[in-house]
Amino acid sequence: MSDSSSSVLAFSIALQHKLHIEISTSPLIEGVWLLQAAPLPFQLVYYALQPYRSRVPMTPGIRSIHIDEDRWITRPELLLNRIAALAGQSRRLYARDTVAARIDKPTALSFQEEHHLQVSLPGKYRFGLFHHGELVAIALFSGGRSMHDRPAGHRSFELLRFCHKQGAHVVGGFSKLLETFQRAFNPGDIMTYADSDWSDGSSYRKVGFIPITGTQPQLFWVDAHTFMRYHEGRLPPTLHEMPAADRLRAGFIPVYNGGSIKLVKTSG
Repeated sequence: MSDSSSSVLAFSIALQHKLHIEISTSPLIEGVWLLQAAPLPFQLVYYALQPYRSRVPMTPGIRSIHIDEDRWITRPELLLNRIAALAGQSRRLYARDTVAARIDKPTALSFQEEHHLQVSLPGKYRFGLFHHGELVAIALFSGGRSMHDRPAGHRSFELLRFCHKQGAHVVGGFSKLLETFQRAFNPGDIMTYADSDWSDGSSYRKVGFIPITGTQPQLFWVDAHTFMRYHEGRLPPTLHEMPAADRLRAGFIPVYNGGSIKLVKTSG
């Protein structure tokens, strides 16, 4: 059995134990597997770490979540907890039972490191939801920008991150954090990007965001020895200076995500 086959098998077994359901695993193409279970409202597509692997087109109308092998190897519990939350298997809290408040940068960065799969961002404006003193969700926003094609005084902000604490889901929490930010800063609009590997944008549309366009897949370089992931635009200096062929020889594997959906929520 190949290492990648062992990897997807370990992921499938761990997912079955986490969700307490039977998961079927079948190959799609070399190095890519489809994982399905009747109770799940989505299917999973698992990608072995291979050079320049792009996303496999899936059947329209069926929600697909795309999982890279390096994510599974480096953040297994976080990955399983996020899938479990999407499957409805998490501690349910309610926004009405939480308190929204500003949080500082160290708190926001620490929370993301523990509970978010993507790189941590400081944000300019940071808000959290507290349930009996426990921080259970955060949202980070950029500073406001004036737009040349908008009336004077119109400021556009970006929602940079939203995430729940692992194992918890605050029903109405996303909406409450957005409303708290809007009351504080009265934005003309809020723009954000939904990760196409995980989201079809429906949760954003429910709170008033409108899809504008899609963005192209992003390139990452993964160290095949440590599975550390680097965005093409944020490479360490020594790696940045290397031609692509030299990066491959040094053991770095180029992989693409599925891009993003750009959405905007306009006030008023």
